[in-house]
Amino acid sequence: MRLFDRIAEKYDLLNRILSFGMDTKWRKRVVELILEVNPEKVLDLATGTGDVARLLKRKAPHLEITGLDSSSKMLEIAEKRLIDGEFIVGDAHNLPFYDRSFDAITVAFGFRNFSDRRRVLRECRRVLKRKGRLVILELLPPNTKRFTGKIYSFYLKTWVPFVGGLFSGDFHAYRYLSTSVLNFLTPDQIVEMMKEEGFEVSFEPLFFSVAGIFIGDLIW
Repeated sequence: MRLFDRIAEKYDLLNRILSFGMDTKWRKRVVELILEVNPEKVLDLATGTGDVARLLKRKAPHLEITGLDSSSKMLEIAEKRLIDGEFIVGDAHNLPFYDRSFDAITVAFGFRNFSDRRRVLRECRRVLKRKGRLVILELLPPNTKRFTGKIYSFYLKTWVPFVGGLFSGDFHAYRYLSTSVLNFLTPDQIVEMMKEEGFEVSFEPLFFSVAGIFIGDLIW
């Protein structure tokens, strides 16, 4: 996606700023959940600059990690930061892997950007081995019925596009990213979708539900 090519150089810094550093803590939780299934091969979808891949490798150096993303500029950064990982430009809707190739799959802050999320889930199920695990970390839309949700909504509509645009020089990109969160599915909708696609699902809300982790285990 050209949008992510344009903001690749400032993407990680802005993630730290806009999440007040919490995104790193959340990614570490994803790593913990992945390592629970003792994987040997892990696929990191929408890998971006490879943050999750690096954390996984740091915790489990033996892991064979493949990162896939549609942004070549993001992957150029990932390859420089993790020289013993494999990074591929590709489409999560049509994964270029054989059936049952991976023990686990991660998606950090990329699920909401997929145009056909059900198709991506089906592809994940196809390339996961028996009893494999899918872990999705994603920002969630604000619940404006709550006071904290109203604050979060204001933050997304004003602060994110302003600060993101100011630091990156691309106001359009951060308006899109803000809107993609505001218009995203609710946690219940995501859980139901994952269940319908063959996963046994659990959900962990993060920091007043501004984000959440969805754990999908194959039950066969």
